[in-house]
Amino acid sequence: MKKTVALIVCLLSLFAVSSCSLFSSKAPLKHYYQVYYQPKKGSGETIKATVRIKTFNSDKVYKKYNLVYRTSYEEMFYYNTHFWASRPDDMITDLVANHFSKQQVFSDIILSMDKKPNYVLSGRILALDEVIENEKSYARVSINFELKDYKTENIVVAYSFDKRKEADDKKPVDVVRAMSGIIEEELEVFISKIYETLESDR
Repeated sequence: MKKTVALIVCLLSLFAVSSCSLFSSKAPLKHYYQVYYQPKKGSGETIKATVRIKTFNSDKVYKKYNLVYRTSYEEMFYYNTHFWASRPDDMITDLVANHFSKQQVFSDIILSMDKKPNYVLSGRILALDEVIENEKSYARVSINFELKDYKTENIVVAYSFDKRKEADDKKPVDVVRAMSGIIEEELEVFISKIYETLESDR
């Protein structure tokens, strides 16, 4: 009898310890990121026109909030604890709008059809990945930009890029910083093409 009681007490003690360990274990910490930079001061003259910046489209791969990493072009994975603070299509749209606004590329920038614009800027996100290769991490960004005449719907300026940049470290935050650098550089190229095209049309 005493042996039975002792066995029950022992089992209850083990259950209590395991339950305590189960409920006290911490869930993995989630990390949230945003592509961000402060645009440099614009060097061009403000274009006297209204541009509407439409919400960018993105491939279905980037409709989720999870950061994406690849070990090859054919194989991709979603991080379980690393997320975008907002969906990539909204995040990149806001980034582009902020860049154009800070540099005063156009005299008026709108995001919704509050009034009829002169031009419409749209884009498509084709890649926003971390690429892991030879024990190094790279940021890869690919975006198509289009500036159209609102009345005629003719393409005024089109610009696409697919660029990789090695991150300073293997941490996701370093990859996101590299992404920011790529987008800033490529937006400067796109803006210079807008100036060249519209100034030649005057």
